[in-house]
Amino acid sequence: MNVPTNGKKAPWLIPSEALNRPLNRQSDPLARNMQQVETMRRLGFRVGNIGLLIGEHAISELTELKQTCAIPNTASWLLGLINLRGNLVPVFDLSMLLGFEHKQQKKRMLLILGSGDHAGAILLDDLPIHLVFIPEDKLENLPPLPSALKPFTHLGYEKNGEVWFSFDHLGFFESLSHRIAT
Repeated sequence: MNVPTNGKKAPWLIPSEALNRPLNRQSDPLARNMQQVETMRRLGFRVGNIGLLIGEHAISELTELKQTCAIPNTASWLLGLINLRGNLVPVFDLSMLLGFEHKQQKKRMLLILGSGDHAGAILLDDLPIHLVFIPEDKLENLPPLPSALKPFTHLGYEKNGEVWFSFDHLGFFESLSHRIAT
């Protein structure tokens, strides 16, 4: 213990005492209130004016737009395939599929969702963002969505005046696989 020369206990601890003492923040009412609030953290991305949330346990990766190998006689929104660490991954332009215009951007990115044979890439105009939701952000009634997305967005949340939808990317990619041929 650090004792000053006048015999009184110093108002500070020596480093070893500070590191070994138990942390007890439960007496702090602000800390107790913060612990009681349930939060949900997700990464979100936009396709046109629609915000989509990446699933809680989904594998995701952001990469630069790579050279795609076009596939003849397929839908225009399937940009082709990329080779990602030995796996062929389809690249989808969801803005084109849903009828939205792309923003003019210097560098476009790919959001890879899933892994291995279950991976798909989505062309992004903007980088994904981190979002935190509380239970009050959950929407009871979802706003209308394009029919291609509706079956794969069962929950919605509102944050700062923007609506974000949970996104079942596996189901969505599976549905696109049936629509690829033109």
